[in-house]
Amino acid sequence: MEYILTVVLTFALSWFILNIGKRGRVKNFGKIVYSQSSIHERVKDFIPRHLYDKPEIETQAMKHVAKHMIKIIVIDNKAYWVKDNIFYVADTQNGNVVPETAQPVDIENMPKKELDKMLFILDNLGKGKKRDDSSSTGNE
Repeated sequence: MEYILTVVLTFALSWFILNIGKRGRVKNFGKIVYSQSSIHERVKDFIPRHLYDKPEIETQAMKHVAKHMIKIIVIDNKAYWVKDNIFYVADTQNGNVVPETAQPVDIENMPKKELDKMLFILDNLGKGKKRDDSSSTGNE
C-alpha cells in the first residue's frame, strides 16, 4: 500500500511540474523561411567582410580625368590648387580663376593663423581621390 501511495504521489507531482513548465513555453516554432535573404541574415556574421569588397577598376575615362583635371578650392575670392607638387593661389572674378594672378604660395613668411588655413585647404584638396568624390554617403 505504501508503494502505491508513493507512486501515485510521485506521478501527480511530476505531472504538476510538467504542466507548470509548459505554460511558460511558446508552442509554435514560427514560419521557417528558406529565402536567400533570410539565410543571408543568419550567416552574414560568419562570412569574412573582405568578400564583399569589389576591386577598383580604373577606366580610360578615369585615367583621362586624373591626367587633365585639377581640383580647385575657392575661399574668399582666392582659388587654391596643387600642380606638380606646388601649392598655387590665384584671384577669382565671378567664380572664374584669373590665370594672370596665379603664383606659388609663400608659406615661409606666413603667420600661424594663415598657415593653419593653408594646411586645411591642402588637406581638403587631397580628399576625394576615389571614384565618387563629389558626394558622400555619410558612412565615413
